[in-house]
Amino acid sequence: MAFVDFQPRVWTVAQAGQCLAGLAIASLLLNIIYRLFFHPISKYPGPKLWALTALPSTYYTLRGTKSYKISELHNRYGPIVRVGPYEVSYISEVAEKDIYSSHRASGGKQLGKWKFTPPSRIGGIFNNPSDTDHSRLRRILGVAFSDKAVREREPFLQDYTSLFIKRLKELPAGKPVDIVWWLGCIGFDTVAHVTFGTSFHALETSTLPELAPQNHDLIVNSARQASVGLYFLGRLLYKCLPEPPDFAIRRRVFAGLFAEHEARRKAGKKDENEVEDLVTIMSKKIGSQEKGLSQAEMSVVSSDFNIAGSDTSASALSGIIFHLLTSPSKLQTLVNEIRSSFATEAEIKSPGIHTLKYLNAVINESMRLTPPVPETTRRITNPGGNVICGDLVPGGIRVGIYRYAAGHYAPAWKDVEEFVPERWLGGKGYEDDQLGLANPFATGPRNCIGQSFAMTYMRLVLARLFWNFDLEICDESRNWLDMKVYSLIIDKGPLFVKLRSLR
Repeated sequence: MAFVDFQPRVWTVAQAGQCLAGLAIASLLLNIIYRLFFHPISKYPGPKLWALTALPSTYYTLRGTKSYKISELHNRYGPIVRVGPYEVSYISEVAEKDIYSSHRASGGKQLGKWKFTPPSRIGGIFNNPSDTDHSRLRRILGVAFSDKAVREREPFLQDYTSLFIKRLKELPAGKPVDIVWWLGCIGFDTVAHVTFGTSFHALETSTLPELAPQNHDLIVNSARQASVGLYFLGRLLYKCLPEPPDFAIRRRVFAGLFAEHEARRKAGKKDENEVEDLVTIMSKKIGSQEKGLSQAEMSVVSSDFNIAGSDTSASALSGIIFHLLTSPSKLQTLVNEIRSSFATEAEIKSPGIHTLKYLNAVINESMRLTPPVPETTRRITNPGGNVICGDLVPGGIRVGIYRYAAGHYAPAWKDVEEFVPERWLGGKGYEDDQLGLANPFATGPRNCIGQSFAMTYMRLVLARLFWNFDLEICDESRNWLDMKVYSLIIDKGPLFVKLRSLR
């Protein structure tokens, strides 16, 4: 009778390694096959490599060219493109509503929010993953950006614009001027006044505040960190490494602004006609239950407004000026409208500036081509999935609309790369343009809370700038649009122009 040897087989290290390697390869192949052919979003067109891994997205983010690449992909694959293993990008007015609306009318809930803030920070108003907290903060701040508040703020906007014009007139005639730099000065001063009721004195001293490079670095580094998924590691690093110098600078500057604000409050220094600044409004709500906010939230919100307001306004105005100076006929049309609409500079104010049809068209067209926030504000589909453009997208998928791509999508715009303000005025041949795709201030319950203020500010600065000066672009800045984009910031280079004062 034969005996069967039931002794276990002893594997060598080499054999065990080969087995593990085989399992790893098999798992990788199965994952590749699943992502390419069986994943619920595999039906959407897009480059295969992007469907397999987030590495292409990370690569273009680190290079500062992702917005341009996404635009290229949409023009190749269509209005719906898979741009990651778990991400889909859309260009559609229907998708705009499906992704960003509150869904209250249908009894649904908002799509989830992608948290991209560093782990050491609580959510502010721009990046708070909690809809409840965001709504609470927005209700508190809404009074500061109502139409009434914007009208009441116009006198100080006029003051800063007057100083802006004055400083430009003091510059040597005929010499190149970096208009981006000066727009940064007025932007920082204006936003500081809205937030703290005081100024950085950038226009007075011809010096950008030391926060300027810190704001830039904070956004760029955050975008890069998010792209390579460092936030989990970041939680450990923040505990082990010393605080970066730029964080210390930000803390010191904002501590000084808060201290100055508190000193003015205690001294009772307040103009009776001055509208309340954000810190004053928020201070009244600190500690109140449910509807209030914390001291930490007030600090984050103040910092967020400083970053978002100063940089985006400078980006938008710089883009508008560039497009005008490289389109002489459009510039002349705008100049004629402004200079024929007002008898004196004192008349350049609300409501007159809001009725300048060509100026409004210029602003809209420039922000289509060069949106101040070119990236997407991502949403995450809810666990049960969400219907987007008539199709059920499973839960856990990142979805969104890249603003730069939407403005450069050839099927949606005639003469897509041309600066044509007339398309916003019903110009002949442009009736079929999908104007609803251009939403530089976003849509839905998380749209830009300060858009009414921003539009008033831009109209005022542009109208008074072109009332007082003839502008000409310098040859070295004709390729100004060749710039990098990092999340919410455009890495703007100098925009050199020549100014000729008319008055």
